[in-house]
Amino acid sequence: MKKIESFLVAMIAMLVILPGISCKKDTDDKDSGGDVFANTEYAGNALVGNHYYPRPVSIRFDGNRNVSAFSNLVLNKFNRDVAGKVTNVEENPQGETVLTVLWDLPGEEQFNSPQTYTISADKKTISGGTNPLYVLDKLPLAPKDVKSVVGVWSQPAEPGWYPDVNAILFGGDKFAQYERYGQPVLGTPLDPDNNQTLHIPYTQDGTRILFSGVRDEQAPLSRFLIPYYGVLSADGNTLYLDALVYTYSRLPYSFQSFEYYGPKGITPTLKRKL
Repeated sequence: MKKIESFLVAMIAMLVILPGISCKKDTDDKDSGGDVFANTEYAGNALVGNHYYPRPVSIRFDGNRNVSAFSNLVLNKFNRDVAGKVTNVEENPQGETVLTVLWDLPGEEQFNSPQTYTISADKKTISGGTNPLYVLDKLPLAPKDVKSVVGVWSQPAEPGWYPDVNAILFGGDKFAQYERYGQPVLGTPLDPDNNQTLHIPYTQDGTRILFSGVRDEQAPLSRFLIPYYGVLSADGNTLYLDALVYTYSRLPYSFQSFEYYGPKGITPTLKRKL
C-alpha cells in the first residue's frame, strides 16, 4: 500500500513539474509603444493571497502589455500561472509609471478588480496591489540575463529547516540531486532502497523554477516527491521557495509553536553555495 501511495505522489510531482517547461520568457523585440516596462521581469517575494508568509513571485511583462504572475495564489482554488493585461499606463509627477492591471481569474471573477501598480522612476522596483491578490512592496527588477540555478543550494542558518529540499544540487543536465546530513540521497522514486543517487527533473524559465522536494524519513518503506516552485532573487544567489502541494510538505505553518521546519512568517529560502 505504501509503495502505491509513494508512486501516486511521484506521478503528481512529475505532472506538476513538466508542464512548466512551456512557460517561456518573451525575448522578441516587439513594438512596445514606448512602454518602459516592456519585456521586463520583477522577481522576489510578496504577499500573495492570504498566506501566512510572503510567497515567491515573478511578475513578467511582454511587449504587448500582457502580464503574467508566477506564484501559488490560493483563492477558491489553486492558481499558479495567472495571466493579466495592462489596461492603463500613466506617469505621475514623480516620474513613476503607474499601471492598471486586470488579472484573468476564470471562475473567480469576484477577485478580478483592477489592480494599481507603480514602477519606480529608476524602473528598478514595482509596488502596489491589494489583497487577496498580489501585493508587491518594492519587488526588484530581474536582470535581462538571469543566472542559471545550476549549483548547490542549502539553508546555512539551520540545516534542519525545510528538510524536503535542504540541501539540493541543481545539475546542468536538468536533474536535481539531494543530500541529507552530508550524504547523498539514494534510490529512485519507486524504490528508495536502490543504491543509485536519486535524480529528479527540474525546469528553469528565467527566475521561475519548478522542482521537487523529497520526504524520505520513512525510506525504504516509502518516499514522497512533493511539487515545489521557486523564484530566484535579482542577484541569483537566493531561491525563494514554496510547496505547490502541501499534503506532505515540511514547511512553516501558521499555528506552529516551534521552528521545526523553519521560522514562522518568513519566506523559506535556500542560499547558493558560492
